[in-house]
Amino acid sequence: MACGKLLKPAGWLFLAGFLLSIGQADGRTITTPLLAGQRLSLQPWFTALEDAAGISTAGDLIHRPNAFIPLASLPKGNPVSVYWLRATVRTSDVPDPGEVLAFSHLTFVEVYLYEDSNLITHRLAGAFRPGSQLNDGDGRFFTILPLEKNKTYTILLRVQHTKHFQPRFDFEMLPKRQYFDIVRSREFIDAALLGAVTLFFVYTLLSWIVSRFRPYGWLLLFIGGVGCYVITSGGYWIDWFSPEHPAGAWLLNIHFLHAGTIGLYFLVADFWRLKKDFPKLYTWARLVPVIIAGSSVIIFFIDYFTGNYRLATLLTCLVGQPLMLAFVAAILYTCWPRLKPAQRYLAYGILLTEVAGLFLALNALIIHERTLSSISLVGACLVLTVFLLFSTGLKEEMRRHEVAKQAALEQLNRLQQHQNNFLEKRVEERTEQLRVSNQRLQNQKHQLAERNTKIELLINELNHRVKNNLQLLYSLLSLQLPMVSDNTSRDILMGNIGKIRAMMLVNEKLFNFEKGRSIGLCEFILELALHLQKIYDIKDKTRVLQNIPADLRLSDKHTLSFGLILSELFTNTFKHAFKDHPDPCIRVEAVMTGDRMLHFTYSDNGTGIPVNGTSEKFTMGIPLIKDLTRQMNGQMTITGDQGLSYSFTIPV
Repeated sequence: MACGKLLKPAGWLFLAGFLLSIGQADGRTITTPLLAGQRLSLQPWFTALEDAAGISTAGDLIHRPNAFIPLASLPKGNPVSVYWLRATVRTSDVPDPGEVLAFSHLTFVEVYLYEDSNLITHRLAGAFRPGSQLNDGDGRFFTILPLEKNKTYTILLRVQHTKHFQPRFDFEMLPKRQYFDIVRSREFIDAALLGAVTLFFVYTLLSWIVSRFRPYGWLLLFIGGVGCYVITSGGYWIDWFSPEHPAGAWLLNIHFLHAGTIGLYFLVADFWRLKKDFPKLYTWARLVPVIIAGSSVIIFFIDYFTGNYRLATLLTCLVGQPLMLAFVAAILYTCWPRLKPAQRYLAYGILLTEVAGLFLALNALIIHERTLSSISLVGACLVLTVFLLFSTGLKEEMRRHEVAKQAALEQLNRLQQHQNNFLEKRVEERTEQLRVSNQRLQNQKHQLAERNTKIELLINELNHRVKNNLQLLYSLLSLQLPMVSDNTSRDILMGNIGKIRAMMLVNEKLFNFEKGRSIGLCEFILELALHLQKIYDIKDKTRVLQNIPADLRLSDKHTLSFGLILSELFTNTFKHAFKDHPDPCIRVEAVMTGDRMLHFTYSDNGTGIPVNGTSEKFTMGIPLIKDLTRQMNGQMTITGDQGLSYSFTIPV
């Protein structure tokens, strides 16, 4: 029994050791990484080959796994050669919305995904890849692979890095949600920094416009140049402005930095007054912008014609940066003892700029393109620091000017007091003269008031005479109407009576309001329609329906033309539209939009006419309506479906 008790623990230990040894043995045979919702670097799992001629195809290489060697054993070849990478991955049974294949900096990448020997998808990516060649949802530095759980896939990558830097195959796979969380975090930081840079840029621009202080203009060039350099290095310039020509947009990268450097040079030269206070130094310092511009041209030709961005970077770091360091040392050594306290704040900014430049140059020499990830932070912080230091120095200069101004104001106040005593005597003399002049002005004002009263009486008299004349003309034509037997003449006479009645209504409404007041459109249309219906529709069979807001009013300058248009529309309808019609109806609708446009619609359910009709009975009416609409700067359309409809758009 005791022996059995001792054997039980030993058995359990033996079983555990056996299972552990099995697990270790299995682990040593696993050569395919498992994707189980974690971040996975593919570099240790890659096999690779260099395709110097660039003639191999994915369809050929997928069946030749023995042509590949481990990536760690691949010798360094030509940086711009085509490299093929191969890796096999397994997916777990953990459900995942998608796996992202991500990388950095490489200019051209083709992704082939195989299951066994069957091509699942072919994707294009890369820093210089036009946006039209990218799949929906993919980016230049990532692609979303359509992986299913519990399957084994072969990833075949064709990589060509045309910048002449040794390519880094830093491919990794991670869940879609995790990748985009990382991207959003980086974009949030970049947006915050670039937002601050933009605010300072706008503030500097407004300060320069308001004050015309020239150093603000140079600071504006510095902020804009370095800010655009940061935007380009982060890839945002390509995405925003040149998605189809990324390689061409990338050519601007270093030149934005050169523009910002020139802006900083002129800021120092102007704010420190090098030309006036340090003429000998200024004689040599004038070469700086020439050297920067010349190097910018040389680098552009190198990048454009050879694409050797590595050579351009070496020239910048090994030649341009030491020259700028020497210039900064010389100018600080020469100018520092004679700088004012306000000017020394900018010197601190120059030192920080040079430190940042050395940091980026050393990074570029050591880690090459990986320094791009730190440019956004360093560049934005540099802009903000220089801006704050310059603003602080400028505020200090303004404070000193304020102190000097206060002393000058005190002396000016003493002189002003003496001047005031002298002026008081002159004021007393002038006061008497002004009293006499005011009396004259009062007399003239009284005369003008009398003239205004006379003019008002004359205007009222004129309105009464116009009203009486229109009434007389209306009455005469109405008396002549029964004596006219010819139908054509009778129609013409009745039309003229309607137009005169419309003018009478306009004059009556305008007479009741002051100049510039408006007329209620609903009331005006109702009175005109009732009058014309009495003339043409004696049996009162026609229904006139209005849908016009009660508060909609028409200005006095449009009322006459609008009344004549309505008179012509009602006349044409009553005369021609409702011949033997069982239920004649006229609809009038109007609405005012927010842009002060009156939309007016007049329609009937009569027989109608063709839109381009040339019937003789409409030869005067429609051209008259069009001409009146044109006089009001309006537009008119006519439709002839199920009756006749006129639509007007009139600015009020």
